[in-house]
Amino acid sequence: MRTKPSPTAVAAAVAAGFAACVAGPAAGAQAATGTVPLPIAHYSHMLVDPAHHHLFISSGTGYSSILVTDFSGQTVATIANEPGATGLALSADGGTVYAALANGDAVSAISTGTLTETTRYATGAGTKPTYVAWTSGRIWFGYGGAAQGGIGSIDPGTSPAAVTLRATPESWYSAPMVTATPSGDLVAGEPGQSPVQLATYDVSSGSADVLAPQTYLFDASTLDSFQVTPDGKDVVMASGSPYYHQVYRIADLSADGTYPTTAYPNSVSVSGDGSVAAGVTMSGNEVFVFAPGGSTPLNTYTFSGWLANDGVAFAPDGSELFAVTANAFGDTPSLNIIQSPEAVASTLGLTGPATAKPGQTVTLSGTLGGPSASVGGRTLHVTRTDTADPSGVALPDVTTAADGSFSIGDTLSKQTRGTVTYTVTYDGDVHLTSATASASLTVGR
Repeated sequence: MRTKPSPTAVAAAVAAGFAACVAGPAAGAQAATGTVPLPIAHYSHMLVDPAHHHLFISSGTGYSSILVTDFSGQTVATIANEPGATGLALSADGGTVYAALANGDAVSAISTGTLTETTRYATGAGTKPTYVAWTSGRIWFGYGGAAQGGIGSIDPGTSPAAVTLRATPESWYSAPMVTATPSGDLVAGEPGQSPVQLATYDVSSGSADVLAPQTYLFDASTLDSFQVTPDGKDVVMASGSPYYHQVYRIADLSADGTYPTTAYPNSVSVSGDGSVAAGVTMSGNEVFVFAPGGSTPLNTYTFSGWLANDGVAFAPDGSELFAVTANAFGDTPSLNIIQSPEAVASTLGLTGPATAKPGQTVTLSGTLGGPSASVGGRTLHVTRTDTADPSGVALPDVTTAADGSFSIGDTLSKQTRGTVTYTVTYDGDVHLTSATASASLTVGR
């Protein structure tokens, strides 16, 4: 049932396939805002530290340091003596990055403030921790070589820290990938396998209670990346096939939707509002950005290099998207930076009466719209321009309703005559671009 070709064979086959099936950019595809070569030989995983505007980038087995850059891709620090640093996770308070050290048989704790290792937790000779997650006060890690994989846990609150191997009831063929929800649900998946195998656990108590036992997903192969949604309900998965990103309920691993992309899904990241960045390689090396549950991408970004496996990461507020490109083997990586990746063109309309009398209260209405569903609760600025205030006077801001609609009420001065113009301005945000609309009326007896 398992298919595990060698990494070299996989890369060679992928490279050959790419030469035969290169596709042009998707309709509406956009380029990255900027691209910066990274001063490392190989890429493995990336983690965003939003509080310090830093990216932590590991290089995987065979390498011994972690690169830290700022959001523009400029090197901030290189953390040495991190042998085989692969998987990365951020503590709930944002103060610590945990790195799985596959060649060090340990998990290291790195201060996000000082960018130095503060603690190293030994996991046992030959355990080779490869993936790591943080939830409910504990570190959870996928460890082990072929035919001896398992999930372990570390309780850093004890002295010495309590390390538990075989912390879940099932065994895994190799080190399983792990990700977790803040509320204490853990998702594990077998990488590089066909079909994909997932399991979920409730680890909020410190021990693992099975939610959904190991389940084969017979329509999926070669798991490369997954991430949970902010509500803790779903896990979004990128695997080489099928040619779309799949969504499963964490509670029971039942199917809960898809994000339509192309061949071959290899990366996924979810922003704090639930928007999904779904990356593919070979067919175009693209990232499709979807609104939560969306069926049509808001934006599509295309790259000249190969999109690296698990090479996409949102800033939690959705303001920026980072994508790593490299060659077919993950070597000579570059960081691609995309500003406002979720933003789409907004529409703004304003209507009102054609005429009014001095001293009359007038009501205008309008709608903020666009492809994004995020049109509710948005602040609009209002100004009124007339003969008494030709430079305009600010009126109270208005807030859009859930459907983007709004209304403006204004009482005219008894001395007002001539043309009065109301202008509404939306400053734009991570979801919608800025927009302006105006409406005029004539005031007379």
